[in-house]
Amino acid sequence: MKPFKFSASINISLAISTLLVMFTTAATTVFPLLSLERSKYASGEVWRLLSSNFVHFGWPHTLMNLAAFLICAFALLQSLSTLRLIGLLLFCCLSVGVGVYYFNPEYETYAGLSGAIHGFFVAGLLLNKRHASWVNGIFIALIFAKIIYEHQTDYQATELQALLPVAVAYDAHLYGALAGLVFGIGALVFDRVCAAKLATA
Repeated sequence: MKPFKFSASINISLAISTLLVMFTTAATTVFPLLSLERSKYASGEVWRLLSSNFVHFGWPHTLMNLAAFLICAFALLQSLSTLRLIGLLLFCCLSVGVGVYYFNPEYETYAGLSGAIHGFFVAGLLLNKRHASWVNGIFIALIFAKIIYEHQTDYQATELQALLPVAVAYDAHLYGALAGLVFGIGALVFDRVCAAKLATA
């Protein structure tokens, strides 16, 4: 009987999850070095656009994002190739960092993976082959409906969100979801072009 093995994508996701926990455990040292602080990024610390996604404002923030990330990883991302998963992670995280820095000057400090997670869900649903495309489409529509609802003036943060020591950066959710949409559509087009070339070869 062969021993059970996780896919490479799941192993990468578990490694990232471990990193989130380690960074929160050492937050006093790590957070000031990796969070997206506008003044420090402007002075040349460009890695903060990416690294800010992996540090959080305390344990409640970390655990909420960790739970969502693991659900997405096991439900939608485990079928992705290692290269595609890494590409998705980098693209969504960088897109959120760039979006927050250039379009939200009111955020002096940004941290958290929730924006990118919205992108992981959208791209994962677009590339999901286990369910009918219309089912995936409904879930994608629900994600964007949630984001639109979050941007309403009368929207109230949930009880879980109220545990955070800072206001939730809802615009980051939008940037991440749009990045996931772009990545997912791009991957689908790439796959179809490759399949067409193989068919005519």
